[in-house]
Amino acid sequence: MTADRLNIKPISGRRLAPSALLAVFFVILLSGLVFGSYFCLFTPPGTHFPFSCNLPSPPIPVRPDQVSRGVVAEPAGINQSVAGSQDILGDTGEGDTLFSVLSANLPDEESAKEVTLSLASVIQKALDKSFDGLTQLKAETRYHIILDREGRFLQATIEMDPSNVFHAAIQDESIRSWKEEVVLDFKVESVSFQVRGTLVNSLIGIGEGMELARELSKVFRWDIDFERESKRGDVCKVLFERRYADDRPSGYGRILYAVYEFKRSGEKKTAVLFKNEHHRDEYYNEKGEALRKDFLRSPLSGVLRVTSGFGRRMHPIWREPRHHSGVDYGAPKGTPVQCVAGGTVTSAGWKGDYGKFVCVKHDNGCESRYGHLQRINVQKGQRVKQTQRIGLVGTTGLTTGPHLHFEWLVSGVYKDPRKFKMIQSPRTVHAHLKGRFISIAQERQRLLSPLGMAMNAPAMHAKMATYQ
Repeated sequence: MTADRLNIKPISGRRLAPSALLAVFFVILLSGLVFGSYFCLFTPPGTHFPFSCNLPSPPIPVRPDQVSRGVVAEPAGINQSVAGSQDILGDTGEGDTLFSVLSANLPDEESAKEVTLSLASVIQKALDKSFDGLTQLKAETRYHIILDREGRFLQATIEMDPSNVFHAAIQDESIRSWKEEVVLDFKVESVSFQVRGTLVNSLIGIGEGMELARELSKVFRWDIDFERESKRGDVCKVLFERRYADDRPSGYGRILYAVYEFKRSGEKKTAVLFKNEHHRDEYYNEKGEALRKDFLRSPLSGVLRVTSGFGRRMHPIWREPRHHSGVDYGAPKGTPVQCVAGGTVTSAGWKGDYGKFVCVKHDNGCESRYGHLQRINVQKGQRVKQTQRIGLVGTTGLTTGPHLHFEWLVSGVYKDPRKFKMIQSPRTVHAHLKGRFISIAQERQRLLSPLGMAMNAPAMHAKMATYQ
């Protein structure tokens, strides 16, 4: 058949313009991207195709020299920054055990038992003495727990002392535990920085870690509310011990000396670490007055995040203006809550919108209240000490997320706990130790001066006896 019989007109010999060809090319390319993205991103799990949008990750090798003393091989470093994870850092309280710490922070008891058994067996082998999940830990033993975004266990570290640091982590869908088998060394180092945003962000910005920010907050916890009082441009200088494992930085030791200067007022806060008359480390200001006061500035240890202040506010649930009688501190579920001062527990249980609730009557007639707890660790009528753990941050009662609701009452009247001066007469360095204190404070101050930092940076190796 011919084209004439089918009534088909011959195509013109005119070519498409270059701009038209380019447009056609981009249409085809865009279509491919759209359909490719659809199949990769929106195809239900379990659907198989002859192609894949995911590339396999290479396995992480475990070197033979990572196995020692019969302890499980250590993975190639603990991942301290898992995307979307929850970091829980804390110190143990009086009477805490490995199981009590893990069960307080893990979502279910079975996970806590599994991690406890794995860690306890490694700790017992390493320390060569009887140890299990119910053995009491030394007060203020550091721990660090990492959960994924759904609250499932990822990693845990417990530091019995600088030379006995133990880890547990998920590896091949099971728990693996090990001891850090390294040669430990400490060096005295210093940092000086200007505050840019939060204390954590300021330290991370100069290459330091969250742990140093937490320790610095603990040192000044009686004197500085970093969330409210620190401002952009404030200056902080810190002389501290950095821990080295096989010549690699692996954490922090003690803060030996710190100075925080407020830009607006010019006021300075100083902390000097010194052994008191009972041979215990304690922090003092430059006058030899103990930083530890009768009242803490906050019931949470470390860096604080205030999610709702004291006074009138728009209620996050009822969506209407209401008076807020306390301060809300945002924190991961399971974060330890400590009593701000010694006193007697007058209430411990469920209290309406507060959820799980604790009230403590203090010796001077003031009252502190703690709401929305996940767990209560005290009983009505019990005598409690300052910094004693009374519960864990939770979401009980009327809440939109995990936080601690903290109230402070004076003679039955609600006061803003962040503005009320909860300070009484401080203790001072014992008279026969005053000369030694002055000498040590002056030496550390010299090391933090610009000239001292420049001259001593290469040679500031920690001779521990020098700073006792």
